[in-house]
Amino acid sequence: MNTKAFVLLGLFALAGCDQAAKETAHNAPQSTQAKGELKLADGSIFILNAAFKRSYEKPNSGGKLSMHEYSYSSIDKIAENDVYLHLQKAGYKRKVMSNENNVYKVHYYKKDTPVVGAVYTARDNDKVTVATLYWQEK
Repeated sequence: MNTKAFVLLGLFALAGCDQAAKETAHNAPQSTQAKGELKLADGSIFILNAAFKRSYEKPNSGGKLSMHEYSYSSIDKIAENDVYLHLQKAGYKRKVMSNENNVYKVHYYKKDTPVVGAVYTARDNDKVTVATLYWQEK
């Protein structure tokens, strides 16, 4: 009788291990985002030279904005250059919207895709830049 109980206990333990493996595999994409991964509305995926901070949604009259924050250990223009190099390869064009008071705003345009906006905010005497990238979702 003890042998049957031992075998059943072992089977339950193995079943639990399989579930843990599935949960780990399901969470794997989040770990790549921590390395600076950015996935745009058009499906383009980039690995930015920045640390991922957070993603969130911001409701607006058109639905919602998809917001993504990254931290660069450089000045705002170098951070913007990293983002634009990736977007340019994907067919985007840029337009500088404003450049004042440690805030650099840029819009990136590509035909038939939502405009990607970016706000680069310099902090700690230009030693750190927080890049907030956003686009309209339905």
